Amino acid sequence: MPRVTQSHRDRQTARILAAAQLCFARRGFDGASMDEIVAKAGMSSSTVYRYFPEGKSSLVRTVIGRVMDPVVDWIAGLAEVDELPSFEDVFVTAVERSWVFGRPFSGEADASPEAESSESSVAAPASDQIDLMVGVWAELARRPDLREVYADGYVRVRGEIARVVRQWQGRGVIAGGIDPDEAAAVIHNAAVGLIIQRTVTGELGRADAATTAHAVTRLLGL
Repeated sequence: MPRVTQSHRDRQTARILAAAQLCFARRGFDGASMDEIVAKAGMSSSTVYRYFPEGKSSLVRTVIGRVMDPVVDWIAGLAEVDELPSFEDVFVTAVERSWVFGRPFSGEADASPEAESSESSVAAPASDQIDLMVGVWAELARRPDLREVYADGYVRVRGEIARVVRQWQGRGVIAGGIDPDEAAAVIHNAAVGLIIQRTVTGELGRADAATTAHAVTRLLGL
């Protein structure tokens, strides 16, 4: 029997999670069934349960815990670049990535017989990804036990923003007298407000994101 590599396991996990996120976005956490998730993943039921033995409950927890990861990872990467873009460009891009969550739904295509469907079969448009975010908020409102799972990602976002703020301060882009954690709170809350606006208006609102970025820039003393 051929040895299963870690990269293969990672691809399988990513594909299952992509399918689960898409089903949760379209059907809600309660409405989506394991049968639908298995079918969307293009795998056998036994394979999906091998990776997620607790089935839907473990998928819900994992999706809620990882929903912000692509955006967090992108922000974290900013602190490592030699030349940071302008704050306004970063803010608008971060908000747009939050609207579509960095396209995290696209599970990497797997060439195994259990997953012959293409990557596009589990890719979700921006509208579905916004629906997932709304679904996550609704789930957290009625399931306090899941809040800690989501809170970890929320704290990570705030911490990475503060780290980038310190980078900007070190390069004279943001006033040095501003507390990085306080600046991160303002930036983060402004971005979250724009995400909520996107769910309410149904429009991308890039112009509003740019206007908000300009206003926050002035508040930060540039």
